[in-house]
Amino acid sequence: MKQSFVKNFKGKSKEVGISIGESIGNKRFLHNINKMIEAVDKSYGINFEKLEKEAMLWLESVPTEYQKELEGISIGSGCAIEKIAQWYYSRMCTDGGCTSFFTKINDSWWVGRNNDYLLPKYWGHVNIIEIESKIPVMLFGLEGDIFTGTGFNKEKLWIHYNWLPVWDTPLKSKEVIAPFIFVRKALENCKTIKEMLMMLEDTVRDGGMNLFIIDGKNNEAAVFECTCRNYKKRLIEDFYIAGANHYCALQTPKEFKFDFSNSINRQTRTEKLLLENKEKMSFEIMMDILADSKVEQNNNLSGTVYSNIACPSKDLMWFAYNGFPAASESDWKKVEWKS
Repeated sequence: MKQSFVKNFKGKSKEVGISIGESIGNKRFLHNINKMIEAVDKSYGINFEKLEKEAMLWLESVPTEYQKELEGISIGSGCAIEKIAQWYYSRMCTDGGCTSFFTKINDSWWVGRNNDYLLPKYWGHVNIIEIESKIPVMLFGLEGDIFTGTGFNKEKLWIHYNWLPVWDTPLKSKEVIAPFIFVRKALENCKTIKEMLMMLEDTVRDGGMNLFIIDGKNNEAAVFECTCRNYKKRLIEDFYIAGANHYCALQTPKEFKFDFSNSINRQTRTEKLLLENKEKMSFEIMMDILADSKVEQNNNLSGTVYSNIACPSKDLMWFAYNGFPAASESDWKKVEWKS
């Protein structure tokens, strides 16, 4: 049976972009873009004059291969490139939630992940993109989106990140990219956690990441807390590790003021549930943990918009997206990678 939420795209960057654009069409794509910009404006307020002025400048800083892809999407959909740039740029002014954990079941690492953001019920899409000379990638998120906070590649590398607030700013001495671009680039170019770490050293991000990685080839897991310029690996001391949107390994400066209480409560609750179920951990229990009312988020306009459970070593993945909040109100769909 065809998975209607999964789409496959293959070719050179611009060709792939055109195919993605054609698959959506102008009317639906423009509607989706306007809905996202409206959601950001309702939640945070947008300076539209600044948005129009700075979005294209931001687009010029995007790695060249992705600029070509976005140009292709514009051609294929008939949607102006300026509008697509505003779609991405508006999302960069938001903060975020997200709760994640790794847990071992029968010696294999599994991942549970709630992605918390704006615009519920719009995130039920999976793009499989295979660019010539790059590692094929699977990206979870919005329709037509070529970047992601959650993805998997043909080398069995799972990468996702939770948003983190930062106190530092990017230096221009290295390439500066948004975290959601970092994930796409890492998935396309890295076969191992070591290679991903080298990329982390060679780039500067314009935002913070609680970065979760599993290499399914050797069943290795790692979590890194990343600011714009720095990062630190967290120690995995037990059969699990959980994270939300605060720092556990990196020391925050005394002058940095941020209310981490919601994040701490979600992570603490997740850890408690993991420990309580140590001897009987299963896919069903992972679903229950993500759907727990103190883990999942619902703020009407925003909250848990999609959830994932996966075991990269076994190529097993599930996706919850068609209800809100997603983990408790959605049907869990098994995702199969079919080229």
